[in-house]
Amino acid sequence: MSNSNHNSKESRRQRFTDWRQRRPVLGGLLVILGSVPMYYVSILIAKDVIFLKGGSFIIAGLVVASGIFLAGVFTLTRPEYTTILGYVGLVLLVPALVFTLGGLVIGALFVLLGANLCLAWESEVVEQHSPRELLSNDDESSAESAGLLDRWR
Repeated sequence: MSNSNHNSKESRRQRFTDWRQRRPVLGGLLVILGSVPMYYVSILIAKDVIFLKGGSFIIAGLVVASGIFLAGVFTLTRPEYTTILGYVGLVLLVPALVFTLGGLVIGALFVLLGANLCLAWESEVVEQHSPRELLSNDDESSAESAGLLDRWR
């Protein structure tokens, strides 16, 4: 009984290792972790400011923090789009500095580091199943499209 339990743990560990090697886990987790202080700041400001200014500032902060959170989640679930999602995290960081004070700067640093890790991450396994494979025809239009996709890297 204990031998099968040990094998089950080993197989789970091996499956997790295989899953982790095909994804930018650290980059995605840092982007997700960076969005948490942004939510906190938006909600902290909401209870004090909602009666004074309305709430558009708070809603914008929550939308930006949600976008950053989703970029981190999609980085973990769809590794073939990691480069584009890294850019999304960096672009959404700019309004986050205004609307959520960058998550008291701690969140901004986590998102900045995580998005850059996503941009720098490469994997041969993911490259084999990337959207570039759909453009494997030999005509000129697909060659031009493949060139556009290569510019994102």
